[in-house]
Amino acid sequence: MSSSRSSSAFHYSAHLPASKSPAQYLPFDVLNEIFKYLPDLQLVKELEAEVISPKTGPYILRPEKYPWSLSRVCSAWRAAAIYEPRLWSRVHLEVGSRQPSQGKVQLLQLYLSRSRNSNLSVSLHCTWTGRARDNALLTMLFTTIGRWQSLSLHALAISLPLFNALGPFPMLESLHLYVAHQAKTPPLANVHHIFRHAPRLHTIRHRHSDDRSVFMMPLDQLKVYQGPTSSIPPESGCQWLSNLQWCALAVNGQQPGWDSMEVNAPHMREFSIQERVHAFNTTAILDILTLPVLEVLRVKSAGRDSLCDSITGLLDRSMCILTELCLDIPDLIAPIMNAILILTPQLVKLRITSKRLLPDFVESWIYDPKTHADNPCILQHLEQLDLGRSTFTPSAEIALLQMVRSRWEIPEKMTVEKYFGGPAVHSIVRLRSIQVPYKFQRTKRSQKKILRVWKEEGLDIQFGPGSQNRL
Repeated sequence: MSSSRSSSAFHYSAHLPASKSPAQYLPFDVLNEIFKYLPDLQLVKELEAEVISPKTGPYILRPEKYPWSLSRVCSAWRAAAIYEPRLWSRVHLEVGSRQPSQGKVQLLQLYLSRSRNSNLSVSLHCTWTGRARDNALLTMLFTTIGRWQSLSLHALAISLPLFNALGPFPMLESLHLYVAHQAKTPPLANVHHIFRHAPRLHTIRHRHSDDRSVFMMPLDQLKVYQGPTSSIPPESGCQWLSNLQWCALAVNGQQPGWDSMEVNAPHMREFSIQERVHAFNTTAILDILTLPVLEVLRVKSAGRDSLCDSITGLLDRSMCILTELCLDIPDLIAPIMNAILILTPQLVKLRITSKRLLPDFVESWIYDPKTHADNPCILQHLEQLDLGRSTFTPSAEIALLQMVRSRWEIPEKMTVEKYFGGPAVHSIVRLRSIQVPYKFQRTKRSQKKILRVWKEEGLDIQFGPGSQNRL
């Protein structure tokens, strides 16, 4: 009986076609649906965060890399890959100082032809300093500017004239710039009109560098802006800030006329300001803003002079419900800090970067259920505390651990819901995570043991830069 079954199985297998993987039998529509979840198709989201260089992204002129490799699986996958234009709509290109080979030019031509009429997400790293028409890669790429939906441009300052003749950009929605200035002398404030005509542009992220180029752009239609104040044309004023939903300014120069205006931004939920030159530039900008729906505020300054009044004035005018606050002020002291925190009772996440913090810095944060009803502590909604980049005096380290203990440990015969029920039941919210300086890893053995116990109980404890983040 067994011998007859073996002979039948051998006879059946002999008449089967060549072995194939089940993936080779998938129809086009299923393959196209699978292709939607490939990692490279999500790069538009990453473009929202940083300027992506072809050195870190998929370099399209390498035939052994994605998406060319999809066409080598089998004939069915090759047909499906060529049929799907979205696979060929991410153009990551590096144009160096040398002439490109004919093979690379042909690869780019084939790549762009497979994208057909779909919109393109272009990431261009350009160090070419000659004329654009003398570089075959740039000449071919520039013929598709009508389909550019997002552009990440990393270029030398001397390479920017290559792009002056481009435009308009009818489909461009997101722009990310990094202009590298290599000269040792201070750069000149050159004016560029490259992106002046972009009717759909709503996001500009200009990574700060030593370059001081001014870009004429449709600022009034923006929803997101990140960049140095030096790139903003002086004649544009500051009223365009009122249309933004997200803003991050690197203050590297004083804008004439800004201190005499008032800006009400009813849609801005996140605002960051980083001081590059003088403190009065930061305070001047904070003094003109009113942000009624602000949720996240980040301030980085070289000094605290007049900064406290500017921050508290902004919070008073805006009457916003702030949930996240990040302050990077080297000489921050407790009275200034508490004056700001009193105006942010709904704060959930707090990050402070300062030097030589004293014990009184965290004393008002300690939770005591016996006196809380009459003398409540501040930061009652705090869940995430980041002090990893701050430095403490030895006594302040002990005060910090006492504060964490009051917001984490539960007395016997008590539950989390009852002891940390929140302000609604005359309590506070329990701390979930804390980042402490790396020096705490070399603290006393007893204190380190407490940190280890808290971590085992569920408190997320991390250490700041300069350590291996371990207990």
